[in-house]
Amino acid sequence: MPNKKEFNKNGVFVNGDDNINFKKFIGKIVGRRYLFIGSIIVFAALAFLYTHYATPAYKVNSKITVEDDQSNSLESKTTSSSMLDFSDLLDMSSNVYNELDILTSNNLMTEVTKDMHLNVVIYQKARITKEELYDTSPFDVTVIEKADSLQERNYNIELKNGIIHLTNSKDDVDLKVKFDQVVHLEQYDLIFKPNHGKPIDELGYILNIKSVDDKVDELSKAFDVQLTDKKSTTLALTLEYPNSKKGEAIVTKLMDLYLKSNLQNKKEMADSTLNFIDTRLKIVNSQLSGVENNFSEFKKQNQLADIDEQGKALVGNVTDYYNKLNDQEAQLLLLNDVEKYINNPANKRLIPNTFSVQDPVFVAAIGKYDDVLLQRDQMAMSYKDKNPFMKNIDDDLEAARVSLVKSFYAYKKFVESAIKDLKSKNNVLTEQVKSVPEKEKVFLDYSRRQDFTQQLYLYLLQKREETAISQTSTLSTARIISNAKADYLPFQPKKGMIYLLGLVLGFLVPYGYITAIDILNIKILNKEDIQSNTSVPILGEIGHNTLEESVILFDNSRSVVSEQFRALRTNLQFVLNPKGTNVILITSSMSGEGKSFISTNLGTVLSLTGKRVLLMELDLRKPKLSEALNLDSSFGFTNYMVSYELKLEDIIQPLAFSKNCFAISSGPVPPNPSEILNSERFAEMIVELKTKFDYIIIDSSPIGLVSDAQLIEKYCDVNLYIVRQEYTFKSQLNIINELVDDGKFKRAYLVINDIKTKKGGYYGYGYGYGHGYGYGYGYGENGHTKRGKKLVKYVKEEVKG
Repeated sequence: MPNKKEFNKNGVFVNGDDNINFKKFIGKIVGRRYLFIGSIIVFAALAFLYTHYATPAYKVNSKITVEDDQSNSLESKTTSSSMLDFSDLLDMSSNVYNELDILTSNNLMTEVTKDMHLNVVIYQKARITKEELYDTSPFDVTVIEKADSLQERNYNIELKNGIIHLTNSKDDVDLKVKFDQVVHLEQYDLIFKPNHGKPIDELGYILNIKSVDDKVDELSKAFDVQLTDKKSTTLALTLEYPNSKKGEAIVTKLMDLYLKSNLQNKKEMADSTLNFIDTRLKIVNSQLSGVENNFSEFKKQNQLADIDEQGKALVGNVTDYYNKLNDQEAQLLLLNDVEKYINNPANKRLIPNTFSVQDPVFVAAIGKYDDVLLQRDQMAMSYKDKNPFMKNIDDDLEAARVSLVKSFYAYKKFVESAIKDLKSKNNVLTEQVKSVPEKEKVFLDYSRRQDFTQQLYLYLLQKREETAISQTSTLSTARIISNAKADYLPFQPKKGMIYLLGLVLGFLVPYGYITAIDILNIKILNKEDIQSNTSVPILGEIGHNTLEESVILFDNSRSVVSEQFRALRTNLQFVLNPKGTNVILITSSMSGEGKSFISTNLGTVLSLTGKRVLLMELDLRKPKLSEALNLDSSFGFTNYMVSYELKLEDIIQPLAFSKNCFAISSGPVPPNPSEILNSERFAEMIVELKTKFDYIIIDSSPIGLVSDAQLIEKYCDVNLYIVRQEYTFKSQLNIINELVDDGKFKRAYLVINDIKTKKGGYYGYGYGYGHGYGYGYGYGENGHTKRGKKLVKYVKEEVKG
């Protein structure tokens, strides 16, 4: 028995080939191979042209390391634990993330653009593209701007005999000038300077001028700074630029300006710190002198040389609180000095970071204020005070100052509260030392003040020396560890990737085109369209009839179409009962699919075997068979059905082209075709015709339009459903699918008509016929193929059953 998976529940043979999708894929390629080859050649050529003429882009790399500025190297490592510690405010280490922001800031890139005049670019023309020049241009251009904001313009330049021909169609510029001559234009004036010894290209040049801001935005997008490692303070600088030498020069200039700015900021900070320390030294020195003089005078007047041991023990406890109180008072004292700086909006000097403050908010506010002030000083070198950029930075400075004042008073309030608390505790202890002689208390008070003031004075002296050393230093907190260097080869365009993309697109575009056509097509074009929409097997394929005659089969016919009808006859032998008369119904989904043509020639090819064949024209609504056979359709089937006096011999007409072939015309068009076909007389007629003929071929109405074919189907042994290439809609195959699934159209098979071409992979439909080869699903005249043998075996078993 054949594989049951290859037959559905109605006994319909189903293709079980798992490789049909792969065959379809290969068939599309092979059938349109010239389209694929041409497309691949075109896209490969486009890829080559793109990689050859595209503007290259080089990566320029450099590295800078940022070192933390530890300025407390002179600080004594053996400082007493009681000494005040102000190092946090006097030593603010450099933050690598801050330096990263500075390197990527627009201010730094703006300085580079202005210094190198990067907004003025000279290109050398090529046949298709253009190439940016750096140090090989035969001329330089000086731009004298007339407006703050410039609109980008391109000018064509030709050099000949020392004359510069300058043109721009947009602004209607067409001038011929000489070198060193001022060219007056709407937005700016131009002065061309010659570079002697540089070759002049005959194709000419392009001068591109844009605003500084636009060029800064362009360079900023191509510039990137990243940390080389999370634990490292080394920054990797990368610039993507079409000219490798110019890219190296840009990165080198940027690093130089950054280092100079870094060193300048360092010196300005040191100057501000020195001024503050000098002022404090004068005040502390005066205070220290006054305390020492008063203390000395007190000891002379009271003749004090030693302190009572009992007083020492009690006062020792008081001293600890006094020390803490002194620390807080020192903080408050320094804060009062700083208050003079921050309460004056007109003060544009840096706030010295010389305070041992544990409040990170206040420290951060000082740092932010100083950063904005430094940024304003840098911009003041390039812009006037009325410039919008200066007004914006002044607003930022005022906002930073307001934030600084808020954080300052919050911290001051905290210190005052701490002092109040310490005094309260100190008063408790003071009550305990009332028994100590008044002179001893005064002595201790003088001693405490003297120690505190002396420590503060020594600390300020030490910091002054360290700041002075830092001021005279010429070393920046950052240094270059890798000079700017461009890669030897451009990273764009990526030739390998583009070539691969060209090949892929060269394949995908035609395949997508073919697939789109298949998806959008609503009519049957190939065998795949049939197999994907129905499981009803194909019994035969008939090619396009190039002759005008309806009957193309004779004894000696050897055309392609005649051989295909012989193949259809052979395939019919496997599905018909060989021992009796067979009734063959021929229908379709709609008119025009070739039912009459198939009926006529199928009957002819069956009669060539010596069998008696009858053609019945039962398309009562729109008969065409009589016309194809040149018969009179005015008398026939309907006359017989309504007149019991007529006999079958009265309506059966012999056909001239075959002695074994006869026909019954439809007769007049009746008002009730369905009732006639459903009558008992029609059933009796079929029974009687079976005794007279070997084959009865019924040309019925389209089953997709009327129900006539369904009424006839119960008298038939085989039902042939005609499908026409490029004519039948795919959706119309649902008609036979529903009929077969519902059991209303049994033993149904498809016949493909009017196959015109071989292109596009009408898979399995070959036209070079030879004897013994398979058709349709591969079952040949002698059942040689594997599927043919399965079908033969299945049909024989069905017949026996």
